[in-house]
Amino acid sequence: MDKIITAQTLERAKILDISKRTIAVIGYGNQGRSQALNLRDSGLKVIIGNLKDNYSQKAEEDGFEVFDIGTAVSKSQIIFVLIPDEIQKYVFKSDITPHLKKGDAVVFASGYNYFYGLVEIPKEVTVLMIAPRMIGYGVREAYLKGDGFPVLISVGNDPKKEGEKLIISLSLALGVFNKNGCAIRSSFKEETLIDLLSEHTWAGAILFLFRAYYDVAVSLGASPEAVILELYGSGELAEIALGMRDMGLFEQLKTHSNTSQYGQLSIGPKFISDDLKNKMYTEAFRILDGTFAKEWMEEEETGQIVLSRLREIAKDHPMEKEEKKLYRILGRL
Repeated sequence: MDKIITAQTLERAKILDISKRTIAVIGYGNQGRSQALNLRDSGLKVIIGNLKDNYSQKAEEDGFEVFDIGTAVSKSQIIFVLIPDEIQKYVFKSDITPHLKKGDAVVFASGYNYFYGLVEIPKEVTVLMIAPRMIGYGVREAYLKGDGFPVLISVGNDPKKEGEKLIISLSLALGVFNKNGCAIRSSFKEETLIDLLSEHTWAGAILFLFRAYYDVAVSLGASPEAVILELYGSGELAEIALGMRDMGLFEQLKTHSNTSQYGQLSIGPKFISDDLKNKMYTEAFRILDGTFAKEWMEEEETGQIVLSRLREIAKDHPMEKEEKKLYRILGRL
């Protein structure tokens, strides 16, 4: 069984005819809208389940039938759950699980709730994961250009033994297997680990690394405006990220000057220590054993007091004030 599935390795015998099944997309945010439009444009019947709000209004403007979530689940056989992870357990309990029927399939876009057992799904319901490795509007833009995109896929509960064919068929309809797209076989555990570990390590660390850089550079006489532009305000950071995406992590260094390459390759490793890797392992184990999930659930139940305070602390820094001044001048605020 191929780990990576592309248009070239796709076995047509593993595709189901799902044209007569109704798909309910629950949530019409960035991922919900993009995936719903892609599925519909591929010829499938799609309805939307959403609260009565601006998102449901947008779905109606896009030509979809919109129902409350319970009704949408009742009217469909395939349910894409594209609402935020932190509210899924509540929505499942009140509006999804009571309306699931034998033979239905639930499709998650992340592993979190299923891996941690936070949602109750009947044994006779198929459980799948199709997790795009890009933000929502990118899923739609790729489809419109005839391009594919990468996803992680996994089959969880599979009572009808059609999970493999169904997940390939849905991925095909989403546009995954268009030019340069692929599906990577994964698991709910793996997706949860790598997603959360990114947020707990490099993604969070880079914010505070930038702030430390700001403190040092400004203390040595650099202007706040110049420092902010150097770090991220100019957009160069986004170009570097695109280089990593298109060329590779280290191959993109070829687009930098020799001076830059020498500085990055000779000095960069000095910041990476065994202690740092040990901290990463600690966070990984906290994710895998459920410690972080338990901590986050307790935080939610207490009204996100700590999160609110952390946001206040992050904003209480001179860099924030200087950033706003600069961004007003640049017309970004």
